[in-house]
Amino acid sequence: MKKFTLILVLILIGISSTEAQTNPKERTVTVSGAAPLEKTIEKYRIKATLSMDQVYYADTRMENLEQLKKQYFTALKENGVDVSKFEEKEMEYFSLGYQRDGTVLYYETNSKEIAMKLVKTNLQGVQLQFQVKQHVSSEKNKAALELALKDAMKNANSLCKAINTSVGEIISISSNQYHNEDWTSYYTDYQEQFTVNVVYQMK
Repeated sequence: MKKFTLILVLILIGISSTEAQTNPKERTVTVSGAAPLEKTIEKYRIKATLSMDQVYYADTRMENLEQLKKQYFTALKENGVDVSKFEEKEMEYFSLGYQRDGTVLYYETNSKEIAMKLVKTNLQGVQLQFQVKQHVSSEKNKAALELALKDAMKNANSLCKAINTSVGEIISISSNQYHNEDWTSYYTDYQEQFTVNVVYQMK
């Protein structure tokens, strides 16, 4: 019995030793890295909200929504815009809580020139929103990832150097995800960043 107990103890010690070697309690350093994400604009969208709320007191000559829509379309036609491409979503307008008649019109185009004409044709009673659909190619995404990883490694090296150690292997990594199908507001001065969060071993 004693011999069996001794063998069992030795086996348990061996298992514990193996686990200690394969699952050591490691010191880690967690950092982030970033790189510019290059996007290409594929399509432009203008949302035009026509509302009699806005013209009821401002322009007494405008009696109804049809007059407002006709005036808006006439101004667009004079600028060379094909108004037949508008998609109307009347129910969306009423869901916004306006008191008087109105409607919501959407216009999608691949032409920046047409989009700018739509944006610049602004009348009393017409509220405009400008959006774009952007695309990030797999090549640009890969290039941004590589640069962001280099930035993360540089940050990890700086931290480890401060405590007299060095960077080891990557334990885990995560990144922000960009969805190509989303419509976004267009900000000319905004540069989106590809970011990664990396956990490294410390040697």
